[in-house]
Amino acid sequence: MLASSRDSGEEVPRDGLLKSAVRSRALFTWLCARALVPSNLIFCFRCSQAEALKADMTDSKLGAAEVWTSRQALQDLYQKMLVTDLEYALDKKVEQDLWNHAFKNQITTLQSQAKNRANPNRSEVQANLSLFLEAASGFYTQLLQELCTVFNVDLPCRVRSSQLGIISNKQGSGGAIVTPQPSSCSYICQHCLVHLGDIGEGLIIFDLQVTFTVFTF
Repeated sequence: MLASSRDSGEEVPRDGLLKSAVRSRALFTWLCARALVPSNLIFCFRCSQAEALKADMTDSKLGAAEVWTSRQALQDLYQKMLVTDLEYALDKKVEQDLWNHAFKNQITTLQSQAKNRANPNRSEVQANLSLFLEAASGFYTQLLQELCTVFNVDLPCRVRSSQLGIISNKQGSGGAIVTPQPSSCSYICQHCLVHLGDIGEGLIIFDLQVTFTVFTF
């Protein structure tokens, strides 16, 4: 397969373009890790990655495994963006995108399918919903832990890393970290706690629905 070069008009093998793109991305990642790229450029690059992942998650041609992989990658990417440059991330509403696209939409879909008594796969959907809620709870717990550790936020309810058997209390998502305002740190921690409450409520409602179903039948 060939592709024309924009500058010279020559035909270039597509596999050559692919290898070049991979090398460029690897080089960009290497430069980011060593703080050799401006933070705003890094953020723009990650935003473009996030948009591509969101598009994959809504692509009906992809299988469940590929969508799951894209969702995991989106979670990791948004977490990295929040930890490395919180102020810029909040300005771009990354925390809202994280909740809506990586968690809320999937939870809403599974809840709707689980409520449908005519759904022949209802039991499987209920199991998937329970697992997804548990995974979401784990993600936000871990994110809150990392944010508090990196930005030295002291929450009364938080168990410190040392108490969990983690030797080092220093964490991070790699690359240079831009120090945020204390108010931003407080907001993002509150955001995590609110959604942990939402997820916990969803688990309680799910358990009650399952119990009611068992006793009904």
